[in-house]
Amino acid sequence: METWYEILRRLEDESTNRYRTQQTAHDIFRQLSRSRIKDKGKFKNRMGPEFEPWAAAMVERHGEELVTELLNDDEFWTTTLALTIGA
Repeated sequence: METWYEILRRLEDESTNRYRTQQTAHDIFRQLSRSRIKDKGKFKNRMGPEFEPWAAAMVERHGEELVTELLNDDEFWTTTLALTIGA
């Protein structure tokens, strides 16, 4: 978990709005922790029928630019998935 927080601190440092970045990253983490993903391979590759509606809901809640930035950060994405869904 410490690695995830280190990644989050890096993302906050690179961000223009640290608070919003932190809140969005935590929400992504919480939502994934609650999710039951059947096809983890496709989800990990950011595709498939489970990923697309989930990502769209995140964009609706937090805005496209920030969510896209976080989901496209490979280090954040793989670490978050490893901690939440075990992918």
